[in-house]
Amino acid sequence: MWNFILVSLGLLLSPRPAHSVRDDRSNCKPVTASFCQGVGYTSTSHPSGVSGYSLHQIGQIVETACSTEVATLMCRVVMPECSSDDDSRTKPCRSLCEKVKTDCESAIRAKRLSWPIKLRCEALPVSNCAQGKETRITPTPPIATCQTITVPLCKDLLYTETVLPNLLGHKSQEEANLDIHPYYPLVKVECSPHLKPFLCSLFTPQCVAGKARPPCRTLCEKARSDCGSLMSRFGYAWPESFKCDAFTTESCQQDHLVAQPSLTCQTITVPLCKDLPYTETVLPNLLGHKSQEEANLEINQFSPLVKVECSPHLKPFLCSLYTPPCVAGKARPPCRTLCEQARSGCELLMSRFGFVWPEAFRCEAFTTESCQQYGVGSSGDMCEPITIPLCQGLSYNQTTTQNLLGHANQGEAMARMSFFNSLVQTMCSEDIRLLLCRVYAPECVAGEVQRPCRSFCERAKQGCEDRMTAFGVSWPPELQCNSFPEEMCASEESRTEMLNAEGVLAKLNAGGFSVRGRPLSLRTARLLLTLMDTDVTRDLDVVEFFKLEHYMAALRREYVESYERRNPPSVTQTQMKKALSDRGFTVDDDTFTTLWQQHGSQGGINYDEYTAAVTKLHILKQRFTARLLSLPCDCEVSSFSLKQFLKSAII
Repeated sequence: MWNFILVSLGLLLSPRPAHSVRDDRSNCKPVTASFCQGVGYTSTSHPSGVSGYSLHQIGQIVETACSTEVATLMCRVVMPECSSDDDSRTKPCRSLCEKVKTDCESAIRAKRLSWPIKLRCEALPVSNCAQGKETRITPTPPIATCQTITVPLCKDLLYTETVLPNLLGHKSQEEANLDIHPYYPLVKVECSPHLKPFLCSLFTPQCVAGKARPPCRTLCEKARSDCGSLMSRFGYAWPESFKCDAFTTESCQQDHLVAQPSLTCQTITVPLCKDLPYTETVLPNLLGHKSQEEANLEINQFSPLVKVECSPHLKPFLCSLYTPPCVAGKARPPCRTLCEQARSGCELLMSRFGFVWPEAFRCEAFTTESCQQYGVGSSGDMCEPITIPLCQGLSYNQTTTQNLLGHANQGEAMARMSFFNSLVQTMCSEDIRLLLCRVYAPECVAGEVQRPCRSFCERAKQGCEDRMTAFGVSWPPELQCNSFPEEMCASEESRTEMLNAEGVLAKLNAGGFSVRGRPLSLRTARLLLTLMDTDVTRDLDVVEFFKLEHYMAALRREYVESYERRNPPSVTQTQMKKALSDRGFTVDDDTFTTLWQQHGSQGGINYDEYTAAVTKLHILKQRFTARLLSLPCDCEVSSFSLKQFLKSAII
């Protein structure tokens, strides 16, 4: 068997037919960037891009399709056609550059991109150059025809059609089969599960709309890593024509070239990743962990970094690696942009303590194809959890770093919002809080900002402008309603959530309405719901819950400031009597004693029971007032007082 492998591998270094050579010039490599396919040439001496340019940025500009010649210009500058350095015929013309720059100016600005600093139109030639598709030196080849794969090694792939010529220059599958045959022994001994799909992506590339899908660098690197040692044992090196550096990672997500069974999704149990927008993962992950217990042991070392919040994107990136989202039994790959943002925020801190960004987290190994699923927009903007207290507990919980007013972060936005705190507390409009949050912490969906509707803004303004004017304050210029759209926008109509007692309790606990980690009980939550349920629907809408939050904020502040000095925090009978008196509840000794026996204990009354007792008295007062208002106007008003009513109800 090994003799057969030795003989077969010997063919790898045998003289190859002329058709298998990609280019006579040794420095020419295939153009593999997806956005540079079909621009009129297929080889370049800069497959990874000319120094000083970002392929990711260039790809985003080309994807805007802001000009018919944007791909021609960008690709000929960043991945120039393989030729002598002084061959101006392959360079784009100055007039082409100026036209594309004019066409794309508004689109680039709208996508929050920028024109490459290094690309200066005045530095390009004015004649004997490439003007565009219609005058390109190398004629655009006609779209090739997809053909069914006949090469035996590649007939059991997930795709069934290929297109030729391939990157190795084979013009027919018969030629490709002759050159792929020497690698059969390596595939047969299974030195790598990635070798066969990589070979086929070179010799019989997948046909997509008449074009060949480029090979994946990651797949190449895995195959070379697994099989290189076996080849070296027989004195052979990884072929130069398979050089992994010549490929990119842009097509890697599509490299499911050999059919694989779907795995079973499992609920996430890793503590660090249990509160993500997704709840299921699939293993093994990209790091090779076969169980969540194994993944948890390793991810724990990064908990201090997550805790100090060096980057809001670190945790979702780590979890995308250790507990990747499970989609139809397959793991969603990590997002390159997410990785880059996490690395940018945390690498400096890590270096201060002598640590380096792990090689396994190398951002270049990932693509941007799955980024939208992680809250990254087409412009590169990213979603992050809302940290502004006033805007927590809304119908959305994700916002962007830069809001509609240009504030760079949520800390700056929160400082500017402090001006409106008193306005919100007046409840002049049920929409004012949500409007402010949709401007200062706008909703983020897949990296894209959801702007508030003009009609929604006008409704909030109508309720509050008069009250502001009474205090000599004008409506803020940054909230001019005519600056907001009328369509494709967010309004109060999305706030459909209705909360029962369990929901009220969950939101209060999530909002921090507890004392020393001790939350309210469900029994108390039912009393709070009864107090605020003005429409008697047995649940609370957004406005009713908002009023409840103000009520609880005042009640909790009163408890903490006045009574928390005791340990455990509790209220004495004397303090309780004063608190009730301050709230207008004058009760006799018998009534207070009964109330205390119901809610107090030997050490005093705790936060939950204090809330329940005060809320119960508020409910009784509401009912007493409602009863008085329902009396006929011509009858004699009863002398029955609130104090007597409370006594009869409690005792």
